Amino acid sequence: MIYWDNNGTTPLDEQVLEAMLPYLREQYFNPSAGYRAARLVKAKIEQSREQLAALIGAEPDEIIFCSCGSEASNTALHQMQRVLISATEHPATRNCAVGCGSLAPVQSNGLIDAAAWAELCAGHDGASFAWANHETGVIQDVARLCNIASDAGLLIHVDAVQAAGKLPINLHDYPISYASLSAHKIHGPKGVGALYRRRGAALSPYLRGGSQESSLRAGTENVAGIIGFAKAAQLALAAAERYKEIERMRNRLEQALLDGLDGIIIHGAAAPRLPHVSHFRASGVTSEQLSFVLEPAGIIASAGAACMTSNPEPSYVLKAMGLSDQEALEGLRISMSRMTTQLELDQGIAILLKSIKHIRSVQSMLTGPVTVYRP
Repeated sequence: MIYWDNNGTTPLDEQVLEAMLPYLREQYFNPSAGYRAARLVKAKIEQSREQLAALIGAEPDEIIFCSCGSEASNTALHQMQRVLISATEHPATRNCAVGCGSLAPVQSNGLIDAAAWAELCAGHDGASFAWANHETGVIQDVARLCNIASDAGLLIHVDAVQAAGKLPINLHDYPISYASLSAHKIHGPKGVGALYRRRGAALSPYLRGGSQESSLRAGTENVAGIIGFAKAAQLALAAAERYKEIERMRNRLEQALLDGLDGIIIHGAAAPRLPHVSHFRASGVTSEQLSFVLEPAGIIASAGAACMTSNPEPSYVLKAMGLSDQEALEGLRISMSRMTTQLELDQGIAILLKSIKHIRSVQSMLTGPVTVYRP
């Protein structure tokens, strides 16, 4: 299997699993308990806080562990009354903020329209945007957007779930009050995330109960998950140079598609993008059709949104970039990882080219489009 849906989730690194196992077996104690074994577990959580803080240029006391990136985003946004977001945000932001703020438009390359962003700041007390988009991988102009919002007096939340571990990040370089992180995007376990809360920024707990996480997030800590998250962060820092090679691989894949086929459009190609992500469309071929052919051929990929159903919906991210409904249905996301190999790339390119050609060859004005039926 060639797994190219790493923006959805990444495979667990073996070293991460090894770090977690003792805390699933022998060291299972509740870190809130007062006896020595529990205090040792608590100390390991604090060490993990330091390791994760190092990934994003933060201080350990600015890290609050939680269940996932969505919880982190929801917690941050609940500190604000009226939130300005972009039209291409992840559902964890979009579904929490829509109805209590405004949507800033994006340009055709996926970058937020800075002039519109500045104009829309008025009347809001908070702003939220993704450092890098979950579908296209487009990297926003973080400094510019933050400075505009900060000058307007807004609290700022940044969704760093897709960017952390793939890009160098120092949150203290920006006037960011809150940021969201997730372990399973960097070869860590599912079910654990973190909220960065800048020292001094207000934070009313989203989950209330016990005094865990300095009384800022109630609930017994996911100890093994936290330790796995910290190990994944360490490994991501150590593998930073690997993403230069992954970017070259991504570029080779895109060039092979452009050279080998007509009607290939790379979404966000005119903007900075995450090094491991390619979001493209092959005109006349929907992502549902292509995914249906690719999976039995050995490639796992995604359109980037939850659209692989019997009634797929056009991507709102692509529509915000100016694509029609039909064009948005044709978008497919390839997201590699630092575990992707050159052999997988070579095989994947051949399968992609063959699959697109095959779908195009069996549909015409007479036969109509290929229809995917799912039970």
